[in-house]
Amino acid sequence: MNTINSLNMTTSTKSSKQQGQVDKDLFLQILTTQLRNQDPTQPMDDREMIAQMAQFSTLEQISNLNQAFNQFIDSQQVDISRYSTMMNKEVSWTDDVTGQQDSGVVKGIIKKDDQFFYQVNDEEIPVGNIISAKDIASQS
Repeated sequence: MNTINSLNMTTSTKSSKQQGQVDKDLFLQILTTQLRNQDPTQPMDDREMIAQMAQFSTLEQISNLNQAFNQFIDSQQVDISRYSTMMNKEVSWTDDVTGQQDSGVVKGIIKKDDQFFYQVNDEEIPVGNIISAKDIASQS
């Protein structure tokens, strides 16, 4: 009975902090409570212990993967928003092949292998090649 009360207290305390989220700290608390309060004449089965440790390992890896994925998403949003200010602006650039200056209106942003390009006149212009930019409305 002591085990159940102890587990209920741990669960309700954690639930009030993070509604519906089970994390590795809660899992460890439950596991240590089970070990602390087990009957010494009938200890926990080895297979059951191994299964719980495997569950803990899986939970930790999923948590790490989730954190890495969130960091990736955040970095993608920051990168795209940095270049999105050039949308619908007239830009000029020097062509790498011909060396001639060209211009057009930015219609999109493309990311390939950690490098960003502006989509201008059906071409992909590296952002580093842009030499000037102006609002379209200022042309008249």
